[in-house]
Amino acid sequence: MTTRILDYLRQHALAAAAFVCSILALAGSSYAAFTISGSQIRNHTINPSKFNPKYINGEVRAWAIVGPDGNVIAGRGKPRVSLLAGDPGGYGIKWGVKVRRCATNVTIDSESSPPTETVPVIGNPSATYAAGYAVGSTARIHNETAIQTFNPNGAPTPLGFDVTVSC
Repeated sequence: MTTRILDYLRQHALAAAAFVCSILALAGSSYAAFTISGSQIRNHTINPSKFNPKYINGEVRAWAIVGPDGNVIAGRGKPRVSLLAGDPGGYGIKWGVKVRRCATNVTIDSESSPPTETVPVIGNPSATYAAGYAVGSTARIHNETAIQTFNPNGAPTPLGFDVTVSC
């Protein structure tokens, strides 16, 4: 009988070790849940400055919603948009805040862009929508972001876009 128990434990040692590790992990997260309360986060007693910046995500430093004509519909970070001469769909954004070493994310804004696609809908008339894509990069030195928008076929086309710069 003792031999059967020892054989069973030897054959299932890895599963037993994983079970013990999962219990310890649950205990650690439970401890954190009980020692950090929601009120501490809500009243800002725990804020990002108390965390090591190497281990936390960035923040959105600046953002803008821009129409196809280059007009800023909304934004933060004092964006000033200019159209790039001779480049349809090319935009330059000069930010009023520092955006060095930041990541840029840009998407087509379907609310402010003209329709570029027509899709048949079963039982209804076809629907039109704005489709395309955009690329962007932020310069490290001059607090500027360059944006290029394209239609679905890859041709540079003036389209509205949303851009965020996260640091």
